[in-house]
Amino acid sequence: MKGGVGKNGSTVAGTSILSPVIPFSLVVVPAFIIFQKSESNVYQHHPSLYIMAFGMVAAKVTNRLVVAHMTKSEMYYYDWSLLGPAMLFLNQYFNNALPEYYVLWLCTIWVCVDLIRYCGQICLEICEHMKIHLFRISPLGERAAAPDRNVASDSEKSDLEDVKPLLSNEG
Repeated sequence: MKGGVGKNGSTVAGTSILSPVIPFSLVVVPAFIIFQKSESNVYQHHPSLYIMAFGMVAAKVTNRLVVAHMTKSEMYYYDWSLLGPAMLFLNQYFNNALPEYYVLWLCTIWVCVDLIRYCGQICLEICEHMKIHLFRISPLGERAAAPDRNVASDSEKSDLEDVKPLLSNEG
């Protein structure tokens, strides 16, 4: 491995190029251990539910890595989405106090809600920073009346100023 382009082979953000391995290992290693230690084989009977649960945990970790990289900020290893796999692990540790199938559903629901909440929060923060509206399209009359909204420069106003059609039907 060559390393990053930063000082001493680090990344531009000043972190090791191997730093993403730690958050992903916090997802993959427990997923494998929980799968291997299952007594009721619920993960073999319901693989799609199991893959969805751990896939959403991996998706959240990936989202957090991307946001941390874009903002050049620190990413903490602990995340609330890891509570779902922790539920499965603790249930197995205490000799399946609850049926694994129900704990797997609880884990999946927890991780799904946490991922949706996180993505919504990030979208709202980006929109607030850029001063734009999320999922809002103004009616045509309002766009013509206020052409300056959400426009960074005069060159971006061209689609409102073009009144001549690009192609004419005249032969």
